[in-house]
Amino acid sequence: MPYIVEVALATEDLADELNKMRVWLDHMKFQAIGFRQIPGGDTWRIDFEGEQQAIAFAQAFSGQILSRIAA
Repeated sequence: MPYIVEVALATEDLADELNKMRVWLDHMKFQAIGFRQIPGGDTWRIDFEGEQQAIAFAQAFSGQILSRIAA
């Protein structure tokens, strides 16, 4: 089961924020295994196989790590 990081992204800067995340992931050589928006809001969930990757991503993008069973 993946480690899930939840982040809030402002819709007016969405393209820029998503690009920053992609550049960061590429630079760190990390692979997100899931990336989805929670319906009706500006909350996104990004899934990682490894705990350390999830922690680093959460710290870099002011996110929080959810329970591994929260899908």
